Amino acid sequence: MWDTGPLQLACEPTWLLVVTLVVTPDYVLTFVFYSSGHAQKEFVAVFMENFSPEAGAHMDLYLTTYDKAAVVNVSVSNPHFYQTLHIERNSTLPVTLDTQYMLAGNQLSSKVITVKSDVDISVFAFNSLNYTTDAGLVLPIEDLGTEYYIFTPGPGSYNQFAVANGADNTIAVNVTFSGSLEFSGQSFHPGDTYSFSLQGHQVIQFQTFSELTGTRVVSSEPVAVFSGNKCHYGPTTKCDVIFEQLEPVKNWGTSFVLFPLANNTKDIIDIIAASPDTEVHVNQTLYRLQPGSHLSFALEKSDLVTTSKPVMVSYLFQDRAYPGEYDPFLIIVPPFQLNRKYYKFVTEAFYDNYITIVSTASSASEFYLDHKPLDQYKFTTKVISGFRSWEVFLGRVGGQHEIYHRFSAFIIYIYGLEIRVSYGYSMGQETKYPEEPVGPSVLNCLPHGGEFLLPLSLVTDAKLNVSDVHLEDPTCQGTQKGNVVVINVPFNRCGSKVLNENGKTVYVNTVYGTVPATEVHRIEIPLKCEMANNETLGWSFLPQVTDVVSQGHYIISLKLYQTEAFTDPITMFPYEVDLHGWLYVEFEVQSDDEGLQILVESCKASPSLGNTDKSYNVIQEGCPVDSTLQLYKVSNPRLQRFSLHVFKFSDFGEVYLSCNIIICHNGTTPNRCTQGCLPRRYRRDVFSSKLQLGSASLSQGPIVFKYGERLQNDQTLHTVPSSMLVAVILVMGLLSVIALVIQKHYYKREYNDLENRR
Repeated sequence: MWDTGPLQLACEPTWLLVVTLVVTPDYVLTFVFYSSGHAQKEFVAVFMENFSPEAGAHMDLYLTTYDKAAVVNVSVSNPHFYQTLHIERNSTLPVTLDTQYMLAGNQLSSKVITVKSDVDISVFAFNSLNYTTDAGLVLPIEDLGTEYYIFTPGPGSYNQFAVANGADNTIAVNVTFSGSLEFSGQSFHPGDTYSFSLQGHQVIQFQTFSELTGTRVVSSEPVAVFSGNKCHYGPTTKCDVIFEQLEPVKNWGTSFVLFPLANNTKDIIDIIAASPDTEVHVNQTLYRLQPGSHLSFALEKSDLVTTSKPVMVSYLFQDRAYPGEYDPFLIIVPPFQLNRKYYKFVTEAFYDNYITIVSTASSASEFYLDHKPLDQYKFTTKVISGFRSWEVFLGRVGGQHEIYHRFSAFIIYIYGLEIRVSYGYSMGQETKYPEEPVGPSVLNCLPHGGEFLLPLSLVTDAKLNVSDVHLEDPTCQGTQKGNVVVINVPFNRCGSKVLNENGKTVYVNTVYGTVPATEVHRIEIPLKCEMANNETLGWSFLPQVTDVVSQGHYIISLKLYQTEAFTDPITMFPYEVDLHGWLYVEFEVQSDDEGLQILVESCKASPSLGNTDKSYNVIQEGCPVDSTLQLYKVSNPRLQRFSLHVFKFSDFGEVYLSCNIIICHNGTTPNRCTQGCLPRRYRRDVFSSKLQLGSASLSQGPIVFKYGERLQNDQTLHTVPSSMLVAVILVMGLLSVIALVIQKHYYKREYNDLENRR
């Protein structure tokens, strides 16, 4: 037998998968572990004018890596800007540019922003002001083109578009205007053409009160084109920045699926054509468009658009179904002639963030969002002609996310909503993108065990059948689904073994492809799955909390109960208690692996996030500190329960209780969980050992005191060094990790500022 050597696969972050392929000398097989992707290392961006530069406008570029660390250079020619960033794999770092790099008016400048990386990355741009924001995906240079048609959303103070040359050489550009404008002392009217040259790293911006939709841009070499409005007026808002990078004509499509976002019914769809006699079918109605002409309509419900020739479709989000008012934003609708099954994207924490997924997939369970099955999230679904949309609420969480489907291609829309401010962008329209780290060969780690996907071509090349593929236990066989073979890998059977390696717990098994009625293996793939050392979870709690979360190989849950019987869980929040009430808390880890253990190592109360000066320890190093805390004996080592008296701080509206939960395996003994309470003098020994699988932080609440209760009328109240009139108790995650919690006063202040401004 011949061994190709170990192959490293990109998998769930909490697992390490090492695959070795062994074949007979007659078979030299090749694994393809990534679906086809394309180079995405250079980008061109511009900072289009925001309506009020003096109010602190800025552009944030979020640089996102995939399975490799990156060295990224971001530069502007004039004014000079140069920054080098070293970004770890699967990470995101921002670069912020202030108003000196913003385009202004009708201007030719050298303010092109270039991004160059040594490996494939993605770039997301957020054009922000205190009270208005929009965002866009920045296309790689391979996706740029030489022919564009402009869409501007109007009405507003200034419709605008920009043409940028990110190359070193000079490029000739011809612009045929659909509206009237003044530029460099010249007057242009509909049908007039302006010819000019863009030297290396130059950008030109055009502004006018006239509508510019249908303006044609043609260049001698690929350029980047951006469009929007400096000060857009929506139905309920005014003076909001809108921008989007436009797709060149070469990347347009002929089939589009339209689903309203946020249950809106008055958002605007615009369809623009580039070819003569383009037939457009919308809602069983036929339209015919000519080059540069366009069709606009309100999207009242889900719809399909099919065309005889490629078109560009844009989505202007402007309705107000979301509670409160918010800014409009512009999104380019990706055509559905796609084959992408994996995305990384970025959100900002200030907003209620959503994504909408559009796919032909029939079930949410086969999507994985941030390493959890989609059906563990709250979402709504719409269906039209075999297409489905899932609108998923992410909450007020910022940073990098990823989503993939094992078999079906899809597109996504990412957007965040807040009072009179919002952003949105889409993914799926790009044709160049990084290789997918979740391809047909991947181990999905779930609470009941692993799931390994093996390319069917590998099995057929070895002259084997799907029934010949099995684990250590030959009765645990693979099953075919599409072009892959699915092998379920339980933790506690089918030959799986639990090992202790360097203080860590790993599960091992092997996938074989065996010639029937023989002991000859033509395929042998050892699987080694390693639990991570540190697992920390955190959520935002506006407007909902999360009390159950999947960590891939196990589920951790937190529940609050009304009594010490632990049979009456609290399910409705806010939950009111008397000032002399008690909290009954239960933590549990759930997995098919019965060898897991749990320990509540620490719980600390604070009047606000980051306020460590006034913190109050409830549990420390696994030891009860609060005098009222009661631990309950349970026979299940995967369960821990305790109760404590309600407490409060003065002069504060909230109380935060952070609990660090440690998960161990009884195969690694002694471990931190079996050690239990350790006084502070043993702390050095604890931290120098690797006796735990990981840690997690869980959250629940809010719990509020009943109105009308007063401190002086309740002498039995358990107090800490301070007290307050009305307390909100949130069982939160680690304070050093979670930066997103209730910020009522901040949002109220922002809203008042908005009212004063508008």
